[in-house]
Amino acid sequence: MRSDVTIVAEDIANWNKDEALTLMEDWSLANSDIDAIISMNDNMATGALEAVKGKSGFDGILAFGVDGTPEAALLIADGGMTATSLQNARELAQLNLKAVHDLLTGAQSEVHVDVGNPLITRDNAQEYIDLYKEAGLIDQ
Repeated sequence: MRSDVTIVAEDIANWNKDEALTLMEDWSLANSDIDAIISMNDNMATGALEAVKGKSGFDGILAFGVDGTPEAALLIADGGMTATSLQNARELAQLNLKAVHDLLTGAQSEVHVDVGNPLITRDNAQEYIDLYKEAGLIDQ
């Protein structure tokens, strides 16, 4: 734990944007000195951001999520969210199938796999937006 960081609130929003919005509304009323949102997924991060959108004192709040969703990539590109880490389902599926194949064929008796989790920031958000457009996840 860092001595220069104070956690002012912590709760579970069940991976739900609306629940995170409600929690952040309460927290932002109780504490106007919140500098950052750290969330276990992008849905909750975007919900928390929605709760403070336009509220004085919360301009420039840092917001971090996990998943690398299209919505988060768009928000990052626009400067509304700070960063997210991509959880690449396609790569995970490919690695899982390869691991199963290798185990069933005897090519390996034990498999250890690392899945890449690239950080999406304003510097590279457009790259992911373009990928999501190609995949039909963001309208052209």
